[in-house]
Amino acid sequence: MNHQQQNQGFTIVEVLTVVVILGLIAAFTIPSMIPMVENLKLQSAANGIRQKLLMVKTRALGDSRIHCGVFFDTTSRPQSVYAFIDNETAGNKGSYDAGVDTRYMEPFELEPTVSLKITGAGTHRSIIFRGDGSTTVHGMLISVETKNNRKKNISVLPATGRIAVTTP
Repeated sequence: MNHQQQNQGFTIVEVLTVVVILGLIAAFTIPSMIPMVENLKLQSAANGIRQKLLMVKTRALGDSRIHCGVFFDTTSRPQSVYAFIDNETAGNKGSYDAGVDTRYMEPFELEPTVSLKITGAGTHRSIIFRGDGSTTVHGMLISVETKNNRKKNISVLPATGRIAVTTP
């Protein structure tokens, strides 16, 4: 019997055709995914800060004798958000003092592509929650922003400690 063997592979033309088609698909989809990834990083940063604020507020509500705070480190790289217990020493009441106040919990670090900005609170970069859930800082606006000017605002209502994330 004479058996002919058949080649069961792809030709170079077929392989190149598939590679070109995949390249075209990638060329059209990757640029449209960049804003989506940027929005996810922005949302993640805003939610991370909100979560840190909620945990600190809950800690303060758990023991009315102590005041707990969140410090926004806008100068370090990566920018970070720290939880601390305000020891309320002279000259330190109501703000974070790195040598005096006790940090607890791991800091929340922002992605390098997202920046943190604090406005409307003078020189304060911290929020202190009291035992009733209220805060000591009035008019602070926390913003997270991408390089393409996408932005989320996090605000804390001083009287109740209500935390809200909004898109301006």
